[in-house]
Amino acid sequence: MCGICGLLTGTQRVDMPLLRVMTGSLQHRGPDEEAFYVGRNIGLGFRRLAIVERGTAHQPFQNEGGQIRVVFNGEIYNYKSLKESLIKRGHRFSQGGDGEVIAHLYEEYGFTFPAHLRGTFALALWDGRRRRLLLSRDRLGVKPLYFYLNGSRSDLSFASELKALLHGVEDPQVDLGALDQYLSYRYVPAPYTLFRHIRKLEPGTSLIVGWRGEHLDARRVRYWRLPEESLALSMSEAVRRVDEALNDAWEIRWPEEVPAGYFFSGGLDSAGLAALHQKSRGEPARTYAVGFEQPEKTRDYRYFSELEQARAAAKVLGTVHRERLVTRREVEERLTEVILAMDEPIADPTALPLYFLAEFAAAAGEKVIFSGEGADELFGGYTVYREPLQCRRYRALPGWLRACAEGAFPAQTRRFSLSLPERYFGVGGLLRPDHKEGLYRPDVWAELRVKSFHGLEELGDEHWPEEQRMLRFDLLSWLPENTLMKSDKVTMAHSLEMRLPYLDHHLVELGVALPLNFKVSQWESKTVLRQALAAYLPREISQRPKNGFPVPVTAWMQGEWREKMLEVILDPAAGIGRYFRWDALADRFTGRLSSRSARLMWALYTLEVYLGFVRSEARARRESLSSGRRQEEKSRRELVLSEG
Repeated sequence: MCGICGLLTGTQRVDMPLLRVMTGSLQHRGPDEEAFYVGRNIGLGFRRLAIVERGTAHQPFQNEGGQIRVVFNGEIYNYKSLKESLIKRGHRFSQGGDGEVIAHLYEEYGFTFPAHLRGTFALALWDGRRRRLLLSRDRLGVKPLYFYLNGSRSDLSFASELKALLHGVEDPQVDLGALDQYLSYRYVPAPYTLFRHIRKLEPGTSLIVGWRGEHLDARRVRYWRLPEESLALSMSEAVRRVDEALNDAWEIRWPEEVPAGYFFSGGLDSAGLAALHQKSRGEPARTYAVGFEQPEKTRDYRYFSELEQARAAAKVLGTVHRERLVTRREVEERLTEVILAMDEPIADPTALPLYFLAEFAAAAGEKVIFSGEGADELFGGYTVYREPLQCRRYRALPGWLRACAEGAFPAQTRRFSLSLPERYFGVGGLLRPDHKEGLYRPDVWAELRVKSFHGLEELGDEHWPEEQRMLRFDLLSWLPENTLMKSDKVTMAHSLEMRLPYLDHHLVELGVALPLNFKVSQWESKTVLRQALAAYLPREISQRPKNGFPVPVTAWMQGEWREKMLEVILDPAAGIGRYFRWDALADRFTGRLSSRSARLMWALYTLEVYLGFVRSEARARRESLSSGRRQEEKSRRELVLSEG
C-alpha cells in the first residue's frame, strides 16, 4: 500500500514545494520510498509501502514511450493474468509489480480500463499526449481518494488523505450541508467532505479532467454498479457458489512475498477467514485481538470485550493467538491521536479498538493483515435489518391495538410510522432532522433550511423490499465512507496493509443478487454465509450471533470523561460554537446520559478536536510551504548564476 498525491495546473510550472509537502505528509502510508514525476502542467507524488516486488516496482509507472504516467495506491490481485495478456498484445514491461499494468491497460481500453482490475486501488493516470488526468477509486471504496478544484477552475490537486490537500487550501471553510450530514450519519458521505470544494471520489467511479479553454473541466464516470437483478437459486446452490467465491477471494489475496495475520474476534467472519487459511496453507493462522478493561459499575463484562470469545475460538481452531487488554486510561491519553489518525471526522468509537489492534499487529511484525469487513453489509449481519419486519407487523395491527402500543412505546411506534428515508441513516445513524433543529444556531438553521440538503440516493427503488434498500445503502455509503475509511486510515497510520476477501467484487456481485431471505430472516442473519462456512467451523462458531465490536463509550462518559469532553465542547473558543447553541448542548448533556446523547457527545467532541487541529496547524502549514518556496527560489537563482 502507498500514498499518492498530485497537482494539475493551468500554468506550465508546477508548485514543487507544495508537492513535496503534500507527499511528505503521507510518509506513514509509505515509509519505504518517495518519488516524483513533474512534467508540463502536472506533478505526481508517491510514498511506497512495499509488499509486492519489494526490490522493483518503482513508481511513478509509465508506458514504453513515457507519455503515460501512473501513481497508484492499493493491490491489483489479477495483475499476473493481465500482464500475460498485455505481453501477447505487444506491450513491454520494464519492471515487476502489480501497478505497472495500469498504463498499458489504458492504452488498450482507454478510460474504461478500471473495469478490468480486480483489487483495491486509488490511482492517478496522466496522459501527456492528450493532456488529460484520470483519477479512479476501486469498486467498494476500500482505498480513499480526495480532490480539490479551486474556485477559478485553473488548478486541481488530489491525494490519498485530506490532510495532504489542506496544505494547498488557504482557508478551508466548513460546508454546512456536510456538517448536517455528519450529525445524521456520524460521517460525511461521498462525494462531499467537511470542507467546501474538497471532494471524495465515490467508489466505482473515475474522474476525467482536461481543459476546456483556459479552465479545467472535470466529469465523473461510473465504471461499476451493484447488480439490480436477483438470481433464482436454491439454498444449496447459493451455498456452493458463496463457498467457491470466498475461497477464490482468499486465495487471490494471499501475499506470496510476506506472511500475513488476521484481525480476530472469534465471530463468524474472522474465524471463517482463519479457517480458510488453515485449510489452504496447512499451518496455524496468526490471530490478533484486543479488548477493554471492565468499566466501573457495569455487570456484563462480555459486552465490553471480545477477548474471551476470541481466545475460545482460537483454541478450538488452533491458531497462534495474541491478545492485548487496553485500559481506559490509555484510551483517554491517546484519544486525540486516534481521532486525528482518521484524517476526517468519523464519530465511530470502533476506531479505538481497531487503532490499537493495528498497532498491536504491526508491532508483532505484520505487514499484511486479513479482516472480515463487509460481510455484515453484504450478507445482512446487523440486527437493524430485521426492523422492516417489525414495522410491517406493527402497521398490520388493528387500530385499537396500535393505539395501545403508541401509549406504551411512543418512541418506537413513532419510528415505525416513518418512511425508510425518514428513519434510516445507516447502521450508525445518529440524528433525524427533527432531532437536530434545536441544536443549531438560528442563522445556521435558516441557511440549512433554504439550501437543499446533500440527499443520498443509495436507498434505491422504493418498490424494493426495505431490507434490500437498507443493505444497498450500507454497501454504498456506510461501508466505504465510515467502515473502510476508518480501517484504511488507522491501519495506514501503522504502515499496515489490510486485505478484505469478503469485498472481492465477484463475491459482492453474487451476494447482492442472492434472494433476500438467504441473508435476512426473522430468526437468523447471514444464513447463506453461515452454511457456507459450516464446512470449516464448529457449530458453536458458525451459529454464533453477531456481537459487534464492543466499545464501552456510554459507561466511560458517565464519569469524569463527560466533564472533560464538555469542557472541550462548551469552551467559548470552540470552533463548533459557530454552528451550535451552547444552551441546547448543555441541556442535552445534563443528567444521566442516554446512549443517543453519549453518541452525540462523542460526535461533537470528535468534530471539535478535528477542527481545532485544522485551525492550529494552519499556520504551521503556511510556514512550511513558504520555507519550501523560498528554498526553491534560492536554488533556482543559484542555478542561473552557475550557468551564467
